[in-house]
Amino acid sequence: MQLDEFVTQTLKQVIDGVSAAQGYGKSKNANINPSSARMDSKSSGYSFCSETGIPLQDVEFDVAVSVTESSETSEGDKNVGAISVSSMNQSSNQSSSVSRIKFKVPILLPNS
Repeated sequence: MQLDEFVTQTLKQVIDGVSAAQGYGKSKNANINPSSARMDSKSSGYSFCSETGIPLQDVEFDVAVSVTESSETSEGDKNVGAISVSSMNQSSNQSSSVSRIKFKVPILLPNS
């Protein structure tokens, strides 16, 4: 998979996941990535709901996707009745790649 495909598919899946979580959050009196979120300019990394003043919780994701491709060829395999004969001429190729993505989703947890 090319990098642009990975970025496109990953962001689409993050959006779909957040959207599905928002629907569930509403049914539980929670708000996923609320539009009322505000950052505190005095405190780095601190965000809160501007409507209620309640701090938001950041859920951080660090996802690694690894892909391994391999191919194997061999020459000289022969079957004679119930006996199998193989030559030692065998080659294999293997390549792998790991892609990572990190992101945070702010959540306004339910307040009883």
